Amino acid sequence: MKKELIEGYETTQILNLPYKEPQNTFSYHFVDGATFEVNGPKNKKYRVKFINPLKNEVVHETVISNNMWTKTSLKYFIPWVVKVYDEETNELLDTHTLNLKGRRVYVHLDSSALGDTISWFPYLEEFRKKHDCHLIVSTYRNNWFKDNYPNLEFVDPGEMVYNLYAKYGIGWFYDESEINYSAHPINPRTIPLQQTATSILSLPYKEIKPKLNIPEKPQLIEGNYVVIAPHASALAKYWNYPGGWQTVIDYLNEKGYKVAMITHEALGDNWHDSKLGGTLKNVIDRTGSYPIEDIYNDIKHAKAFIGVSSGLSWLTFTTDTPAIMISGFSKPYTEFQNCERIYNLDSGVCSGCFNREWLNPGDWEWCPDHKDTPRQFECTKTIKPETVINSLNKILNIY
Repeated sequence: MKKELIEGYETTQILNLPYKEPQNTFSYHFVDGATFEVNGPKNKKYRVKFINPLKNEVVHETVISNNMWTKTSLKYFIPWVVKVYDEETNELLDTHTLNLKGRRVYVHLDSSALGDTISWFPYLEEFRKKHDCHLIVSTYRNNWFKDNYPNLEFVDPGEMVYNLYAKYGIGWFYDESEINYSAHPINPRTIPLQQTATSILSLPYKEIKPKLNIPEKPQLIEGNYVVIAPHASALAKYWNYPGGWQTVIDYLNEKGYKVAMITHEALGDNWHDSKLGGTLKNVIDRTGSYPIEDIYNDIKHAKAFIGVSSGLSWLTFTTDTPAIMISGFSKPYTEFQNCERIYNLDSGVCSGCFNREWLNPGDWEWCPDHKDTPRQFECTKTIKPETVINSLNKILNIY
């Protein structure tokens, strides 16, 4: 056996193949920013440029070596071009252009608020169609959308999602009270709420209603009625004209319309009622822990809706019910345009602070310019019931 092994070794042909030097490998992804990584045993330095082709601008440039990574701070959608150079020779080694087609992409809605969810959701489908990608999405109300958007994959907020090529978040992002411009290309306070999504995803802006999957029910309130939703998450959002809501209710009753009050805040809660000038009378009580499906149904069958800048106004936006929105703390461009927007245009009246300042959620009586003065909330204190009634007359054809 030994002889055969020696003979086999001595007669084996030696192939003088060239030595292949181990090479480094490059990888790219766009999860919370454009990322480049180089792995491998070869000690080498690379100059990496992240380019925004829309502006022909090098956004980030750095030098790294093997087994290192680098990324941009900008997290919103940019059609990145990444160029990798040999640092010693300046030779262009690789170019990678972002392409989402067929890739796994994740977009999450950062806010659980009703209005934000309704406002931003329809642009996820627009993004999927534009890029022909496999889009995974998360919202706090997935059941409202799943059946009507079969081409989207839904996951719960916080659920782990793997093998992603890109990831984007939709929301209003702050560093303390300052806007985080690594997450926003522009100040979200200066544009319509829906444009928050289109600016982050780099889509053309147009107002789109989402398609909600809420079961149809017969009309629960008999006769002709109008829905009011007077409460909100901050006093600055309220219509603060003394007795304004009761004046409108009395007018509608006089004209033969019932009035249904729909809010999370229960009718008869003295603290909340005091923000409306007292407990409202002659209303159908649909307040408190009322099922959202029934709220939607009541709004859908109403002859009109009157509200403030709140989630229930955005819920109305998804229906065909004519809406009146009363707001002074936000400028008219902020919310949807498909409504009768009540706003004091008097240049001498303070208004639009929401579009200028950070709203402190911990300050119920937030009014950045005139808090604790006679001018506090003058933006809506100066909106008279007659203005709201005139819009009602237009919608309900009352003459």
